[in-house]
Amino acid sequence: MKFKNYEIKGEAINLQDINEIAKLSNNIFKNNCITAILFDKPIYFSKNIIENYSMDFWHMGSLENKDLKRTYNSDHYYNIKPCNNTNYSNKCSNCTDHKFSINVRNKYRDKCIYRMSSIDLFRNVIDKANTMDDGISIWQVENYSARRTKEINLKIRYKKDDIDYLIILNEKESEYFFITAYLVFEQREKNDLDKEYNSKSSIKIK
Repeated sequence: MKFKNYEIKGEAINLQDINEIAKLSNNIFKNNCITAILFDKPIYFSKNIIENYSMDFWHMGSLENKDLKRTYNSDHYYNIKPCNNTNYSNKCSNCTDHKFSINVRNKYRDKCIYRMSSIDLFRNVIDKANTMDDGISIWQVENYSARRTKEINLKIRYKKDDIDYLIILNEKESEYFFITAYLVFEQREKNDLDKEYNSKSSIKIK
């Protein structure tokens, strides 16, 4: 599995490029993501719309602006960009320049063509989870909602070759609700996920 290589016509990405890629990626989101079935149960996405697209589309296609939390630090949070070693890295620096942003759940996020290009991985990984394919890890963890209600989150991770992709769903008796899905690139997060998967408090499905 590989992410899509969308063409950036100029030397640097602009708003027109982002809008065109968002449109193409949203078609994949609507045709593949929201129709996905996991273990014979549907996956529901948010009905909230932001800039004509689902809020969950933007969550999948953007990065949180973590530099806002580093007001007194001149360094950028993403010193190594998620799209490092890809064609996008040479054309886009939005995760450090923050020129093209969007407000999702009261947090400013940077529109990310790299994450948009990986949206089709969601359906691929769900399909692999259904067949318990090689490279798939699945586990449950208990979580508490904002109302302090106990919930079960299902985590699906696909690791193979240069792909490390994580899906998190809120699990109910007869359906799932989308929480997030993205390529994991930070080594610290990779280690944390490994530890959580092997933790006694996690319930391993595969």
